[in-house]
Amino acid sequence: MRTLRNIAAAVLMLGSVVGSAHGQSGTAKIKVTVPFQFSIGETTLSAGQYFITSSDNKMWVQEGSGRYVAQLLTHAGSGKISERNSRVTFDCYFGECFLSQIWFSGQDAGHKLPQSKHQVELASKAHGQQFALLGTTKPQS
Repeated sequence: MRTLRNIAAAVLMLGSVVGSAHGQSGTAKIKVTVPFQFSIGETTLSAGQYFITSSDNKMWVQEGSGRYVAQLLTHAGSGKISERNSRVTFDCYFGECFLSQIWFSGQDAGHKLPQSKHQVELASKAHGQQFALLGTTKPQS
């Protein structure tokens, strides 16, 4: 029941931002294929193709089919990525992976996602592994 309420709340939040995400000018967008199940906050997503759109410290995650699955508020990370490669980074513990960082090519800083309670709990039990996947920068229309 709790999961159903979380999904309903996420759908309501996403419904209010979908229109604004498409109308943003100067937003960054990448396409990435994730070959494993992963979580964003309390939401677990299947392996597949995803589009991630950024505007300042806000992110929108969209399935390859076009359905929005998450809206995120992020923290700025340090460093700069090369002009050619965008990437997403996952923290994995005991076979469970969590989206943790998003880096868009050409931007001065990456984006760090807040950790869920479950991720913090797993991280306290073991040192996890990080996996990075390269994404393709999508031109804005």
